[in-house]
Amino acid sequence: MLQMHENCPNCGLKYELEPGFWLGALWTSYPIVVAIELPFLFLAILAEGNMVWLWFALMIIFMAIGYPVMTRLGRSAWIHLNVRKIKPL
Repeated sequence: MLQMHENCPNCGLKYELEPGFWLGALWTSYPIVVAIELPFLFLAILAEGNMVWLWFALMIIFMAIGYPVMTRLGRSAWIHLNVRKIKPL
């Protein structure tokens, strides 16, 4: 699920423009992760007793399942921020 094409199938753009290009995608995926985790953290803070651990467990499960989607969204946002629109061949 985390594999990406080396080049765009539509315009032929090479996705990894330089070594380490995708490290910037970590910064674009960070707000996505925070937006997903915050509701779970607030619910855990407001919970009483053992419900705290339930919310943390649900957050971890949700993050594990959603990791590929968040990674792809971060990469998509990063490449859209760094590459101008290119006309198809």
